[in-house]
Amino acid sequence: MHAGQGCAITTRLVVPRARYDEAVAAAAATMSSIKPGDPTDPGTVCGPLISARQRDRVQGYLDLAVTEGGSFACGGGRPAEMHKGFFIEPTVIKGLGNGARVAREEIFGPVLTVIAHDGDDDAMRIANDSPYGLSGTVFGTDPDRAAAVASRLRVGTVNVNGGVWYCADAPFGGYKQSGNGREMGLAGFEEYLETKVIATAV
Repeated sequence: MHAGQGCAITTRLVVPRARYDEAVAAAAATMSSIKPGDPTDPGTVCGPLISARQRDRVQGYLDLAVTEGGSFACGGGRPAEMHKGFFIEPTVIKGLGNGARVAREEIFGPVLTVIAHDGDDDAMRIANDSPYGLSGTVFGTDPDRAAAVASRLRVGTVNVNGGVWYCADAPFGGYKQSGNGREMGLAGFEEYLETKVIATAV
């Protein structure tokens, strides 16, 4: 979506270590199926980045991922067939931990880093070890476990198994460096109100 240039788009996929290779393969298969193209074509899912500067910035992060010890399960550069435009291939990075810059900084490109965890507590440590906290996603077959994990995420919005949180009656906003305040919902409406306190001695 938006070639990864959205504020609430998933950039880290934290998966059980025992299923890491399976998760990387699934992510790579999905990302490889997304072909960058003309954004005016209704069939296009991934258009170009906003500018040459942003394309070069994203490519710099991809080069950095290799320097940091990672590799690409798919993508990793400009599409060979796209000679015009500011395109980057949808990319899956593997082999890195959460300390890597590509896992910690906002790239704003079609890039996903897959990180292994060793249980729910470790997954929470990794997920919450970020200066940002706008949104997150939890997938799981046990609804109670998924809800428990979602409640521990230090983010402003969480979707569980594809739940849609972006609607007019739900407040949207983040924690930490993802900002203060909310838009939409009652909390968003209250941003436009002025509060007055009157104290009278009795």
